[in-house]
Amino acid sequence: MNLNLLEALDALERDKGISRDSLVDIIAKSIKSAYKKNYGAKNVEIEIDKNLTKLNVYQLWKVVEKVENPKEEISLEEAKKINPKIEIGEMVRKKINLKKDFRRVAAQTAKQVILQNLKELEKKNLFDKYVALKNRISTAEIIKVSDEYIDIRIGKLETKLPKKETIPGETFKNGELVKVYIKNIQNTSKGPKIMVSRTAPELITELLSSIVPEIEEGIIKIVKIVREPGIRSKVAVVTTMPGVDPVGACIGEKGSRISELIKELKNEKVDIIEYSEDPKIFIKHALAPAEVKNIILNEDERTAFVYVPENQLSLAVGKGGQTARLAAKITGWKIDIHSLK
Repeated sequence: MNLNLLEALDALERDKGISRDSLVDIIAKSIKSAYKKNYGAKNVEIEIDKNLTKLNVYQLWKVVEKVENPKEEISLEEAKKINPKIEIGEMVRKKINLKKDFRRVAAQTAKQVILQNLKELEKKNLFDKYVALKNRISTAEIIKVSDEYIDIRIGKLETKLPKKETIPGETFKNGELVKVYIKNIQNTSKGPKIMVSRTAPELITELLSSIVPEIEEGIIKIVKIVREPGIRSKVAVVTTMPGVDPVGACIGEKGSRISELIKELKNEKVDIIEYSEDPKIFIKHALAPAEVKNIILNEDERTAFVYVPENQLSLAVGKGGQTARLAAKITGWKIDIHSLK
């Protein structure tokens, strides 16, 4: 077999991640398809080995007394020239002389089929490789910044980060590396399409998991995250191991861990709060650092009437109602805040 072809197969295996067995299988199927298409043959067999030292094409004919379909049938007389012991009704196999019988058109067809199958297999391999990244974060390289999109590259694939999926106020530079959350990966006719975001709450989940070992180990669990991208997020955490402070672990010594998170989020404020199944305690944690004096719950309307000192009212409500709004989202209770004079 042509040495250049073997080198080409090695290159495809190395660069595209396509195994030699898959490549050989593609070649065999493509030659078989091209022969059947160009010669109208119904039964064709291919013999080929992984080093391409052997490539044989055989056509099978049904042995008949009177030939009506010469593309599929052969007379007993002709069949016995191939196999003297053959009988009517059996199948006889005849080797095809590729150099003589495989015309230029058929060879070109085989080449086109091989190339098409290689493209499809490459797309499949890429999809199988990248689909594992779904619902995870990945580092992306900024390629180009435009008004509506940021063109990015993740590994070998390029995609677009829509401006609406970026954190308000953040800017990008060509060549910069940035973390993105992979929301979905679609298998399209042009190959895998990656859909990414920097505003999804899951970005914080994955970032915290990479920063805080206790989360990765299952010692601390993230119960819920609510987020107003670029402004503030609240993260409710709980420990599965007595004696472990889930909030302190996420903040880190001297705020080292939370600082790393905030830096990646372009200075978006992040409140780590401890989750509690007691709604009063959970609401109190959600409104921290405001001092809560009393909470009265209306179970039927799922409303919490919260009372804070007068000088704590603005802190409990937050700028533009931000703190109260996020506290309501993360606790699942409508929060009505009042001041105590």
